[in-house]
Amino acid sequence: MYELVPYALLTLAVALLIDRFLGEPPNRWHPVVWMGRTIAFLDRRAPRGRAAREKAYGTLMALAVILLFGLATLFLTAAVRHTLGPLAWALVGGAVLKTTFAIGAMAKHTEPVRAALLAGDLELGRQKAAMMVSRDVSQLDEGHVLSCAAESAAENTVDSILSPLFYHGLLGVPAAVAYRASNTLDAMVGYMDERHRHVGWFSARLDDCTNWLMARVAVPFILLALALLGKDWRAGWAAARKHHDRTLSPNKGWHMAAFAGGLGIRFEKIGWYVLGDGPLPSDPEVLRDTIKVMTLTAYLFVLVVVVPLSLLVGVHLQVLMEDMLWGLIAGCIGG
Repeated sequence: MYELVPYALLTLAVALLIDRFLGEPPNRWHPVVWMGRTIAFLDRRAPRGRAAREKAYGTLMALAVILLFGLATLFLTAAVRHTLGPLAWALVGGAVLKTTFAIGAMAKHTEPVRAALLAGDLELGRQKAAMMVSRDVSQLDEGHVLSCAAESAAENTVDSILSPLFYHGLLGVPAAVAYRASNTLDAMVGYMDERHRHVGWFSARLDDCTNWLMARVAVPFILLALALLGKDWRAGWAAARKHHDRTLSPNKGWHMAAFAGGLGIRFEKIGWYVLGDGPLPSDPEVLRDTIKVMTLTAYLFVLVVVVPLSLLVGVHLQVLMEDMLWGLIAGCIGG
C-alpha cells in the first residue's frame, strides 16, 4: 500500500494544477451539476404537508445522494487502479478531486464585479454580484455590492476549498465527492422557506456538522495568510472572536469575520448580520485582496494539513475501501 503514497501526492498535484490552469469542467461533465439534477429530481417528488414524512424523506434523500456519488467515485477509482494501474488512478483521481473544490473560480467570479465598479457602472456590478449570491442585490449601494461579493469569497473558503480538501486528506477522493454532495444538498434544499423547512432539515444540519471543524480550523490559516500579506491579522482574530456568533449558521461567522477584520472592513447583509468593526468597503480592490487571502489560506492549508493527512491516513483508507469494494464485486461475479 505504501507504494501508492507518491501517487497520492500526484493526485493532489493534478487537482491543484487543473484548478490553476484549466478551471472548472463544462457543466455536462461536472459532477456537481449531476448532483444538482439528482437532488432537484428527488426534491420534486418529496411528499408535502406532513412534517414527519417530509423530514424522513429528506433524510433518506440526502443519504441516498451522498452514498450514490460517494460509492460511484469509489467504484471508479477502484476500477481504474485494478485495471489500468496506479498512474491512471492518480490522474483520474486528481481530475475528479478538482471538481470538489474551487480556488481559481472565485477570482473569476469577483473580477467582473471589481471591473464594473472601477468603471463606475453600479448596475453592472449588481448584475455580476447577483451571479455570486442568493440575496436581492437590485437596490444595493456600491459598498454593499462589494461586501456581498467579498463575503461570498470569504464564505466559500471553507465550503468550497478547505472542507472538501480536508475530507480528501482524511478518507480520499470518494470522501471529497461525498462532502460535495452533502454541501450541494444544503445549497439546494437546506433553506428555511416553507417548501424546504422540513425536507431540507437533515441536509442543513448535516452541512453544519461537516463544516463545524473546518470553520474554526480555517481561522489560524486565514490569520497567517493576512500576516504574510501585510494585513492586520490581530484585527482579524479580534473580529472572529467578537462576531463569530452573528450569523444564523454556527460556522460561517468565524472565518467571514476573520476576513472582514483583517481587511479592515465590515461585511453587512442588511437585516441579517454585520461582521467586523470597519466601514463598508469602498475600494473595489478589496475584492482582489480578499482573493489573495483566500488563495494563500488554501495553499497553506494544503501544505500543513492536507498533504500529511493524505499521506498518513487518507490514501491508505481509500485503498482499503477500494479493495473491499472490488473484492465484493469480484465475489458476486464469481459466485
